[in-house]
Amino acid sequence: MTKRSVGQVARQLRNEESFFYPHNLDFRGRAYPMHPHLNHLGSDMCRGILEFAEGRPLGPNGLTWLKIHLANLFGGKVGKMAFQDRVAYVDNQWEKIVDSVERPLDGHRWWLEAEDPFQCLATCMDICDAVASGHPETYVSYLPVHQVYSFHTFLGLLRCLVTRKEFIKSINFLLRSYQTGTHWQ
Repeated sequence: MTKRSVGQVARQLRNEESFFYPHNLDFRGRAYPMHPHLNHLGSDMCRGILEFAEGRPLGPNGLTWLKIHLANLFGGKVGKMAFQDRVAYVDNQWEKIVDSVERPLDGHRWWLEAEDPFQCLATCMDICDAVASGHPETYVSYLPVHQVYSFHTFLGLLRCLVTRKEFIKSINFLLRSYQTGTHWQ
């Protein structure tokens, strides 16, 4: 895939109100977009220019999650910090973030230091717009925020949950074994 082909597809789609990606499933059940050049599983540049057609208000914790997402995109040791430390890191970089948005090519170009620079710049823009709105919780974001979960993570969480009886009772989560197998209720 070349930057030129990504740019060509992006130019063709930029005036579309929305578009959809047909997907193929592999033998494990994983879904992959059929379009080879511009998709959400593509390069940083692909991910940095794509956004959802329908946005959602950030809500009470959305700005915090955008900041965590920005720290994750910056990568290195920053992406491994505790969540509150990632938020503090982003808050401490505020002048660089604003400079990246206002002068992405002729400013300090802090966004280019990130492991995923195009997604970093897009996230900087979204964070600045949310803050500038005066009410970040009602700001409508179209930015995809990646969170990695696997089935193994789910099983680990489930295992942890079912071994804590006080928690199970508090959420009315019961495991019952019948002759036909195990059922969740």
